[in-house]
Amino acid sequence: MDGEFQPLSREPAYLKVCRAIEDKIVAGDLADGASLPTEAELCEQFAVTRSTVREGLRLLEQTGLIMRGPGKRMYVSRPKTEDVAAAASRSLSLGGATFREVWEGLATLYPPAARLAAERFDPKTIDALRAINTDLTQRKNSETQAVVAGAVGFFHEIAGGLGNRVMHAMLDSLNMMIEASLSRVIEKAPNARARIIEAQAHIIDALAAGDGVRAEQWMKRHTDDIARGCAVAGLDLDAPVI
Repeated sequence: MDGEFQPLSREPAYLKVCRAIEDKIVAGDLADGASLPTEAELCEQFAVTRSTVREGLRLLEQTGLIMRGPGKRMYVSRPKTEDVAAAASRSLSLGGATFREVWEGLATLYPPAARLAAERFDPKTIDALRAINTDLTQRKNSETQAVVAGAVGFFHEIAGGLGNRVMHAMLDSLNMMIEASLSRVIEKAPNARARIIEAQAHIIDALAAGDGVRAEQWMKRHTDDIARGCAVAGLDLDAPVI
């Protein structure tokens, strides 16, 4: 019958405990490093059993919002950017994210990120990028893992140099997912290392000059090259990244 209402959901008490504590952490009422009340105190405050409190705390611990410290006390531990990126990467990979999906993410997000980076980068980050590029020039094509590390490390430095934690986490999650696939591309595409070195060098020069348009253009070429390398290597774009 139209207009009928569905029964209200009845959340378990441990979920309510979890969300009540989470709300205080998110609101800033519980600062990073602050200790939570003891289990006994939480039982009294929430008027629930110890097993309910423990299950609620277990969920919070799994999400990385709290951690166990000395004396079995629980402390607030706000997730760091790299933790958020790793969790997102792991969840998407286990969920069956494909190389095509990851590449589309890279191709959509990294070129404008490079443009923004040209406005924000400091000399130390430029130096770090040059060091990665220089190291790659000294590697052999057969040193696949070293080349992969240089390619992913370059993307990582770009993400971190933006000074934006949200973009850093999003971009780094893509970096982590593409790493395994890049190994296969670099192993089978004979010119992969040379093309990576060239693109990196142009991006670095553009960033150092504060030329956002050129940085964006070369980053687009760089991400497009990854897809071409995948085709050369004969990889299935719709296969899972893991």
